[in-house]
Amino acid sequence: MRLLFISFILLLVQAAHGQEIIAQERWPDGTLKATRYSEGAREHFITYHENGRVKEMGCFLNGKRDGVWRQYTDTGVLLTQASFSQGQRQGVWVFRNHANMVVGKLSYSNGLIQRGESFDEQGELVAMRTY
Repeated sequence: MRLLFISFILLLVQAAHGQEIIAQERWPDGTLKATRYSEGAREHFITYHENGRVKEMGCFLNGKRDGVWRQYTDTGVLLTQASFSQGQRQGVWVFRNHANMVVGKLSYSNGLIQRGESFDEQGELVAMRTY
């Protein structure tokens, strides 16, 4: 009974936020492989590694990439974080290795690359280019 009550409350919260599941895909063992859901005009997606950890997540607005996109290793380390605005690349994109060290950064403005940076294994800047 308590589980049913908690499930009901979660459904109410989801409905209050206007989220609607569009599709889900599962791995052969039944765990989630991917899910897509809408939140107003935004369509979000999350893909999962076979071990159940998040692999990638992002959002579309009117069919174009929008907001923050992230990619993770199967151990949960954030590999890439990128931003989009109405399909255009924006802000600072950060790239990490499996040891969670920043290995590169790209800076975008109005969809155009402005600067690139590369870092060594100790996190020291080894190369930089302005475009």
